Amino acid sequence: MENISNYNKYLSYESGRLKIEKIFLDDIVMQHGTPTFCYSVNQIKDNLNNLKKSFSKIKPLICYAMKANFNKGIIKIMSKNNLGIDVVSKGELKQSMKYGIVNKKIVFSGVGKTDEEINFALKNNIKQINVESEEELKEVGNQAVSLKSEINISLRVNPNVDAQTHPKISTGRSEDKFGISEDKVVKIFEYYKDNKYLNINGLSIHIGSQICKIEPFRKAFKKIRNLILLLRKKNIFIDSLDIGGGIGIIYEAQKDKVFKISDYALLVEDNFADLGIEIIIEPGRFLVGASGVLISKVIRIKKGRNKDFLIVDAGMNNLLRPSLYSSKHSIFPVKSGNKKIKYDVVGPICETSDIFRKSYLLSKQKKNDLIIICSVGAYGSSMSSDYNLRGFAKEVLVEGNKVF
Repeated sequence: MENISNYNKYLSYESGRLKIEKIFLDDIVMQHGTPTFCYSVNQIKDNLNNLKKSFSKIKPLICYAMKANFNKGIIKIMSKNNLGIDVVSKGELKQSMKYGIVNKKIVFSGVGKTDEEINFALKNNIKQINVESEEELKEVGNQAVSLKSEINISLRVNPNVDAQTHPKISTGRSEDKFGISEDKVVKIFEYYKDNKYLNINGLSIHIGSQICKIEPFRKAFKKIRNLILLLRKKNIFIDSLDIGGGIGIIYEAQKDKVFKISDYALLVEDNFADLGIEIIIEPGRFLVGASGVLISKVIRIKKGRNKDFLIVDAGMNNLLRPSLYSSKHSIFPVKSGNKKIKYDVVGPICETSDIFRKSYLLSKQKKNDLIIICSVGAYGSSMSSDYNLRGFAKEVLVEGNKVF
């Protein structure tokens, strides 16, 4: 069997039973049922410490991208570790404040901020709004005047760089809906430089998600550096640069290759350390992705014409990524076994696309056996729905021998 610790160092088998940290997963099921998302707190802490160590020279403001997972326990972990938060809605903004994130460490991103959301952000005096268009900037300006409230603005740049990721999560190409072209950015700075309420003092960039090659970042960072230098020639100086997130993780250890976080940090340092500006980073998947597993129970094995279907009680309503992005998560049995069989691992939802893996080799399973789907800490529960009225999966965190 493949080494399960390739995905989460706190997953291991003991006497044939799978545990996360010091808790057996079948014991979690006895208490909480299935399907259940289970997150390793220490894996999250390790990922955060790795990030901080890699960026020790420039010490950026780390703003966790809440869209990856808005579980309150996870937000509390980020708060206790003095992180900021990247939010994309009023709901996320309220959640971050409710669970201890300092307002002045909250960055509001997203292409579709409503008037109500802008108003709420201004009234709560957050760190900055990452503006996606000149039209949005005008709306923020109008509300800032009405409230007599100053706000820091970072202009999101669209650098027209292909992130070499799935097209549905590539956000830095000219045809994507995100950001402002470089030529427009210069004009906006010049036009608004004396505005009383809009302090346009930053740039931001985010070219995509689950980026496994470092070259797209290299291209994007070079463009942003050149833009900053061009602005300086025009006597326009920024205070901060938000370089976004997008750092990929491993979903299939035998196939996926992801750059080292230390190499990414060095690239950031080489491009921006000499500019004397604050760097903001927005990791989401990198911090929480590997921490989570989805525990699911076998409903039955269906014999097909040429294959066996392993039908489980988790579905695309719980974990949408395989259906939406054709992503492939690794799967393991909760109790190990010797005899191996290839299954199509499928959920109960009335959609042909409700498939987790095809022709996937697992130990022989039977009704009521348990499996886990790995690397679901990011964009698992946060993208879930109540489709088919199947209900939402439960969520628990594990730290050592504690479940909460």
